Parts: sequence; structure tokens; C-alpha cells
Amino acid sequence: MDNPQTKPNPDAGDVQGIVDVMVHFCQDLVGRLQMDLRVEARIEEATLTVNFSGPDRPLLLSNAAAVLNSLEYLVNKIFRLEKDERVSSIVFDSEKYRQHREAELVLLAQMASKKVLVQRRPLSLQPMTPRERRIVHLALAEIEGVRSQSEGNGDHRSITIYPT
Repeated sequence: MDNPQTKPNPDAGDVQGIVDVMVHFCQDLVGRLQMDLRVEARIEEATLTVNFSGPDRPLLLSNAAAVLNSLEYLVNKIFRLEKDERVSSIVFDSEKYRQHREAELVLLAQMASKKVLVQRRPLSLQPMTPRERRIVHLALAEIEGVRSQSEGNGDHRSITIYPT
């Protein structure tokens, strides 16, 4: 069991105290999962971003980052920071994976919309997380001649692109 004297103080009241608590929590989580990962965290514009790097990074990112997304979901539920003005959300990342994935999704939206415009038929994309669907919806909103709609439930929720 951890010595309470060595834990960061969650009631520190300052942003660095929140970052320290998150780093400590994630290091403990990674250790319990027996993963070889380094943990770093920072806060920008009320978003606490936790970055994981190291030899076990491929485990986090396999299956469309299933482990990374699941851990992020759980930590957001555990900490429930939406009422804290200093930190409104927690994002888990791994060496700019989120940035690369966003660029991929924008490109997917552009390519899929071209196909819909040429074929004049709806096209359904693969299931995505809520964050990924939001990125695609925003990218499609900038393209004339198409509209998008989320369909399905839970993990099977996807986007269908329709010609207008």
C-alpha cells in the first residue's frame, strides 16, 4: 500500500496539484497493469492531457486505441471534473496519436464525401468513438452537397453520409 505521505495532495487547490495527482494515479494504474510506460501530464485551456510513451505504447494503440480510449473513459468517470473550472476534461494521448488520428478522420471524411457526391448514394463509415464522430461531423459540415447523421447504438454507433 502507498504511503499517504508520498502521494500528491488532491486538495492542493492549484493546477499543478491536479496534474501531480493525475500523474501519480496513472503511474499507479500503469504499474498495476504491468505495462512499461512513462506518464507525463499538462493542462491547457482546462483540458488535462496525459501522455503515455514507452515500450508498451503499441498495446495502448492496438485495435483503434481501444485500451487508451477505455482508460481515458474510466479516468474521466472516476474523477468527474466537469464541474471544476480549472479542468473540464481529461484526454489520454500517446505521442501525438490524437493529432494524427484527427488528420486521418478529416481525410476520411473528405474522401467519403467525394464518393457520396459522385455516386449520389449514402455511405456508412465504420463505428467510431463519440470524439471521432464529432471530428468527422465537423469536417463534413464544411463540405457542400453532403450531410451526416450518426446511427446505431453504443460501440456500434457510426456515421452515414448522405447527398443533399
